[in-house]
Amino acid sequence: MTASVLARAGHRPASVDDHADLCVTALGRPLTAYLAGATTVPEFESWFTAPTRPGYAVRRRLAAAAEIVGVFETANHTELAAAWLREVDADGYVPARVLRLSEGDETSVKALLETASMWSRAVQ
Repeated sequence: MTASVLARAGHRPASVDDHADLCVTALGRPLTAYLAGATTVPEFESWFTAPTRPGYAVRRRLAAAAEIVGVFETANHTELAAAWLREVDADGYVPARVLRLSEGDETSVKALLETASMWSRAVQ
């Protein structure tokens, strides 16, 4: 019932294009391309104009990046999402690198979301 109501209201599940657009808006093209796994911004953009769509890992990484942006948005600190992704923690981990090197798997994404949530609450 809820799904059909949402469908009639114009709601639909987010697509890879939606995730990419959100990330580009919040994080910028270079960081979004990096997170997705592209070596250049033009390569990243070509994935959305080519007849073939981005692969599974790219879709998962972009969805994870969009979720991270959402964590910062919830804390009213969307502008800090890019800075957090680029920050090096005490152990030398950079969240952007962790996401880029992952397959967007549930374990990696969950750890990143928890860390982002703690960090975004700490800056309030």
